[in-house]
Amino acid sequence: MNGKKLLTGILLLVVVASLGVLVYKEFGRGAAAVLPEPSMRAGESPAQGTRVVAYYFHGRVRCVSCVKIENLSGKAVRERFPEELRTGRLAFREVNIDEPGNRHFIDDYDLSSQSLVIVEYRDGRQVRWKNLEKVWTLLDSEKEFFPYVQEGVSSYLKGA
Repeated sequence: MNGKKLLTGILLLVVVASLGVLVYKEFGRGAAAVLPEPSMRAGESPAQGTRVVAYYFHGRVRCVSCVKIENLSGKAVRERFPEELRTGRLAFREVNIDEPGNRHFIDDYDLSSQSLVIVEYRDGRQVRWKNLEKVWTLLDSEKEFFPYVQEGVSSYLKGA
């Protein structure tokens, strides 16, 4: 009989802890209307004024197309915006959403697949974002892919 009570107590504790985690996640997500900027990488300037980040989100398992989108996106950004990258006004980051600390991006940006998302931050707080969904349909044409990505980034830098 003591074994049943112990097992029941442990199961009850697990259920209560799980509910606590769910409530915390929901409360935390609802309370933060504006997302803070992720911490800066070494060599980047502090988050003052306005800055734009082009995120390429991917999973642990990556197909040939996924790798190609990341490479083309990075190349499009580096070729068109070298000064903005150098000054820290723009950053290009690849993020593995399968890593536990990055799972929140799935909900933050409503991700359903690998994606290129442009995010504008003002004084370290996110103010707007856009998923450049056409990267998948333009994948086989650099001639169309580059202007699409570059215009997406440029429109955010202009507003910045």
